[in-house]
Order: sequence, then structure tokens, then C-alpha cells
Amino acid sequence: MKKKILISFIIVSFFNYAGCSSSLLSTGYSVLSEEEIKEGRPVSGESIKLILNDGSEYECDHVSNPEPSQIYYLKVDTAGNYIIGRGGETNVLTGEASYFKGVVLGDMVDSSGIEIINSQEYTIYWTKDNNRLAFELGKCIEIKSDQGTGYFLWQPGLSLTKVSFNEIKEIYSEGNPNAWYKSKWVEYAGIAGIIVILVLTGLAIKSISEM
Repeated sequence: MKKKILISFIIVSFFNYAGCSSSLLSTGYSVLSEEEIKEGRPVSGESIKLILNDGSEYECDHVSNPEPSQIYYLKVDTAGNYIIGRGGETNVLTGEASYFKGVVLGDMVDSSGIEIINSQEYTIYWTKDNNRLAFELGKCIEIKSDQGTGYFLWQPGLSLTKVSFNEIKEIYSEGNPNAWYKSKWVEYAGIAGIIVILVLTGLAIKSISEM
């Protein structure tokens, strides 16, 4: 009877641990500390969730992410002119073409215009480093210096929303390397705990058997 109770305890402990571990790993997000934010987090490529003081939440990806997203963000620490978009890039000297997804400083733009290609309207930018950027209508947007600093949230073809830094309560990052460390630390600690339970249980069973 006592053996059955001990075995049941082990099984329950294991599944409780497994459920806890799965929950921690499934969230994907980890809150950024003030120190991490001061050090420049989030960085390009990180997907984030913004929690505002009024309770609003925004889940968004950096424009450089490989997959399309409903909302992109650009963190602007220094007011200036920026162009964010996803489209085509061609080097006007070599003719080499590639896909572009990212940010261009306004100071790098030499000129711009609108072109109609195969009945599709494109916004074209020629840059000072001899590149031609072509964006389908709604696939790029400009941020002006008079808009100040903060997080700019862009829904392609729809809108641009500015969130001031003082409106933000918390920032969570999906790409936070500490999230992996913390999750693995919890996982390893749990495994160590299960091993200890097994050892102690083995000793207890042995003791009971000898009685």
C-alpha cells in the first residue's frame, strides 16, 4: 500500500512539472527590464508586445522579420526622417536585385517618385548609395522628424500609430535571449527535483521493504 502511494506521488509530481514547464515555454514572451531597455532592447528582429498604461496591448514584429505581419514597429530614439517598408531593391550600377525589408534613413534618399508597373502603383526611392527601392502601394510609410520619438506601429495599407515612451507600462520580447535561459533554468531545476524525489523514494521503498 505504501509503495503504491509513493509511486502515485512520483507520477503526480512528474506530470505537474511537465505541465508547468510546457506553460512556461509556450508563452514565448519575457518582460524586458529597465536595464535591458536602457541598453537598447528591443533590437531589430525581435517580436514584441507593448502593454500600455491604459491597458491596451499591441503585439507586433520588426519590419525586418522574414514573415509578413499584421503590425510592424519601429523604435525611434532620435527624431528624424525614416522610411520603413517591404519591397524590392535594385542596385542601379550592377542591376543586382533583391528583396528589401527594413528601414532607410531619410537623409540617404536622393529622390523619389511614383511609377505604374503592370497596372500596379509603386512608390520609388533612389538612394545615395546607388539603390532603387520599389514598394507596392501601402507597403511603405514615411516617418517625419516632427513626429518625435517613441514606438511607431504600422499596419501596411492602413495606418501608422505613435506610442510615446511614457505611455508604455511594460515591454515583452519574444526574442529575449534571457527567456531561453530562464526557461531552461526552470526546466533543469525541475529535472533535478524529480531526480531527488526518485532517489529519496527509492531509499524509502527500500526501507519499507526491509521492515
